[in-house]
Amino acid sequence: MHDDTKLLRSYAEEGSESAFSELVSRHIDLVYSAAMRQVAGDTHLAQDVTQMVFADLARKARTLPRRAVLTGWLYQATRYAASKVVRAERRRSNREREAVAMHQPSTGTEPNWDQLGPVLDEAMGRLGAKDRDAVLLRYFERKDLRAVGGALGLSEEAARKRVGRALERLRRYLTGRGVTLSAATLATALTGSAVQSAPAALAATISAAVFAGAAAAATGSTFNLLNLMSMTKLKAGLLGAAVVVGAGTPVVVQQQSLSRLRAENRELREQSLQLEQLRAEHQQLVAHRTDADELDRLRKEVAELHRLRAEVAQLRRDKEDAVQLAAQNTQLKAALAKLTTFAKKKPEIQTAEQELLPLVQFEDARLTDAILTLARQAANLNLVFDPEVEPLLDRSLSIRLENVTAAAALEAILSTNNLRLVKTPGTTWKRREDVGEFPGDVVGITLK
Repeated sequence: MHDDTKLLRSYAEEGSESAFSELVSRHIDLVYSAAMRQVAGDTHLAQDVTQMVFADLARKARTLPRRAVLTGWLYQATRYAASKVVRAERRRSNREREAVAMHQPSTGTEPNWDQLGPVLDEAMGRLGAKDRDAVLLRYFERKDLRAVGGALGLSEEAARKRVGRALERLRRYLTGRGVTLSAATLATALTGSAVQSAPAALAATISAAVFAGAAAAATGSTFNLLNLMSMTKLKAGLLGAAVVVGAGTPVVVQQQSLSRLRAENRELREQSLQLEQLRAEHQQLVAHRTDADELDRLRKEVAELHRLRAEVAQLRRDKEDAVQLAAQNTQLKAALAKLTTFAKKKPEIQTAEQELLPLVQFEDARLTDAILTLARQAANLNLVFDPEVEPLLDRSLSIRLENVTAAAALEAILSTNNLRLVKTPGTTWKRREDVGEFPGDVVGITLK
């Protein structure tokens, strides 16, 4: 859009014909298409309106604001010029409205264009200048959002929001006029059908007519440029023939150059559409990558949660084990106190008075090992076991006793585990294979 400003300044200040021709070539499709809609599809009237607009641009080139969006100015100028022509040709409006369908190229993309076309420009006129410029640049001239933002002085994201709001306002107004479209359908219709290709020779005719008018004004001729631009089909044809005869070969060369530029322009538009698709795909990939990172983070948090829950469960089990050990220790102490109190009621073992052991302690020891150790310390007893107690002997035992005899400690452990000593073992009772014989008596251990 800055290129449009430079070209317009070049024409206004230096009279550069090539600069003005480039402006005509750039914007003639937009002006011609808007004129076509507003004159109900009459191609001759549309050409007259197009000539009037560019003639007006040539006259006002010096006075246009430097920051004006040329696309928006041309669109508004087309509306004003077309309204004058329509008022003058109102009696032929019905026939011209029918001609829209005959001259409008079929894109096969929008079945509602017959309803949308007649009210589109009125709806565009209801938009504010900034919104209208945004819609024109994005959908009529098919510019990407970065170019729209550059023309409007906005960032690409701000341009995206501006275009979205403007399109929604346009859609709401059209709905009020009985044309109900979704935002996506409206965008597709504008992109595919809002701008048509002007006749191939029209751009060259307009440029030549403007330059001829400028030359006539420079030599002091009384020829009126505005009248020249608003001639009928016959006058325009005669002027075009005169220009072609006078210009000769350069006009043919210019026409070939314009055709080549239009082909390049179409290729660039196709590449722009492909670029938009690639950008959309890139944004989707970025979103998927973000989702994957978030999923990985959540998985790690869930794994950490499971680990903490396992630690809490283990701590609870340890606490329960500690409580059980404390209760067992309390029972053993109580049994020892009871045995001490009722020492006269001791069972079968009759031993000499033994010395007190300052500490008797077992940590996770097998019950069998504890019993055998204390029996040997008490009186070198040889133990045989009732087969019924065999399943109990592999239990683990943790106990701590202070200032007791080995016999008392043995009685306490047996009593706590529901066992007792008998002097006369059964004939089927056996000694453990891994225990040797001692010089003491043979006694048995059975259930209470």
